[in-house]
Amino acid sequence: MSNVASAFDPAVHLCYKKPESVFTMKDLALEDEGISPIGVTAPFPLFTREGVTELRRNVLSPEVLDKYTVSSYISAFQGREFTKDVAPFVHAAWTSPEVIAAVSEAAGIDLVPVMEIELGHTNYQLGELGKDGVRLTSITPEPQQLGVAVSDLTHYQELADADNGEAEDNVVHFHYDSYPFVCVLMLSDVSTMIGGETALKCGDGSIKKARGPGVGHCVVMQGRHIKHAALRAYNAGERITMVTSFRARDPLIHDGSVLSTIHPITKKNRINYQWTLYRMKLLSDRFNAMASKLEEKKKLLGAEDDADGKGGSEIVNVEEMSKWIDQQLEYLTTTKEQYMP
Repeated sequence: MSNVASAFDPAVHLCYKKPESVFTMKDLALEDEGISPIGVTAPFPLFTREGVTELRRNVLSPEVLDKYTVSSYISAFQGREFTKDVAPFVHAAWTSPEVIAAVSEAAGIDLVPVMEIELGHTNYQLGELGKDGVRLTSITPEPQQLGVAVSDLTHYQELADADNGEAEDNVVHFHYDSYPFVCVLMLSDVSTMIGGETALKCGDGSIKKARGPGVGHCVVMQGRHIKHAALRAYNAGERITMVTSFRARDPLIHDGSVLSTIHPITKKNRINYQWTLYRMKLLSDRFNAMASKLEEKKKLLGAEDDADGKGGSEIVNVEEMSKWIDQQLEYLTTTKEQYMP
């Protein structure tokens, strides 16, 4: 493997295959929630090992580990907010048409990344050496030979089977994501891993476990509407996952994004700028789309519609438009309420 960083090339770095199965929102007793019938996909291949290596090269760089890592109540060690100059491969990959199309197909709805600041958020599972151990991690995703006794493996399996998402040492505790969809990519070779699933809290209170992905594979999840936790992985020296958040491309589709899980781990000036920019652009697209619909409705009535001078047919249903305007006002209110003071 070359020690020289490579530019993103979908022909070299991607290997997408559509997921073979999914948990629907109905399967999770959440059929009245969300923006797509797809809840969580089975793991599916997205990045080649060459692609994974380049992503790891970015997020394990000294600059990222020194300047762009945080800890929070949700996770002990996370990397995020890295700029395009600091993590060029991460930005190029997650904004590429090929990756966006793959994630959209898996989600059952056309998606786009929410904000630049949320490209490639990284969760590092800490081993015995803690944060210092992350700095010693290889750029390439190596198989992990831990030399564990069979009795220990059996014990690990028992622990994993019993884990319902409430364990204190889970990688990420139960939470709702801040954004409609996430794509969670595995950057470690976890072929020896026991556990490490995603626990899903269903609408009826039960827990389902979604199998964790292998290296280069990912799962797509409607995380804003499904409460979930990343369970502890056993018999794995490292477990690095990368999460990129998405919203619907269509500006008229509901966007329930908030910043509740983002505030503790994000710099104020960065998030306030990017949050405002994306919300204003989305609203602008919504208003333009609504104006175009009204113009098209008027056009379909034809030139003779107001020939008698009495005002013609109804174009604006005042009750429906008033409700729509109220929804936009609510969206603006949420935008304001989510600012970091």
